[in-house]
Amino acid sequence: MKYIYYIIGILILITIGFSFRLSGLKVEVSEPAIIINDRIISKSELGERAKFGSYHSRGKGFLNSVITRELLIQEAIKQGIHKEEAFRKSVETFYEQSLIKVLVDRKYQSLSPAVTKDMIGKFKEMLSKTIRYTKFVYENEVDVQNGKVKSTETLENDFINLSESLKFSLFLLTPGASSKPEFSEEGYVVYRLDNVSVSSKANNIPNDSQVRAFLSDQRKRAQFDLWMNETKEKADIQILTHEKVSEEGQI
Repeated sequence: MKYIYYIIGILILITIGFSFRLSGLKVEVSEPAIIINDRIISKSELGERAKFGSYHSRGKGFLNSVITRELLIQEAIKQGIHKEEAFRKSVETFYEQSLIKVLVDRKYQSLSPAVTKDMIGKFKEMLSKTIRYTKFVYENEVDVQNGKVKSTETLENDFINLSESLKFSLFLLTPGASSKPEFSEEGYVVYRLDNVSVSSKANNIPNDSQVRAFLSDQRKRAQFDLWMNETKEKADIQILTHEKVSEEGQI
């Protein structure tokens, strides 16, 4: 929960920044580039905005966009929006989302799953097959362990027409083998490969580099999910309510 303190710190800095503006104090800035009412934007600040802005924002309309943005901020302060609880909540939410995005991006970049020639060959072979498989849905992990099935459905499709995640779950299985439990909106899902036959349709088979990229991405997802599950297992989590939560987040 340490990140909560970072949120509080950001809110304090924002409040201090707004306080300076509201107090009418003028901060001395070296090499001013633009002055908008009491707000001084230095050349270095302008350069930073251009550096981290989008390609289009650095075009001819860049200065105009900076001025427009500043005028809107000043008007929001005049109306007291920065003091509203909704604003503070939006800052907190934005911080959390940004924090999670950076973490997920870094974790994905750190993953480098191996994709062998045998895996590529097996996947390409399966793309020309028709498969019959059974889908088992369980209510929770305990039911998976106890074999208490919620629903069962047997399906038959050309392998190439399956969803990407389902292709990845099934392509290495042999008839009779089952995939690992996967969490979904239905519950925990397990797939059993029942039969493999040659498809009657002519399918366009991707090349090795395309298959390698696909399998690498799917293996990264699987490794990330495994890391996330391990993180949950190590955490001290206490659910103190047995009430069901609606899609709107209401109990």
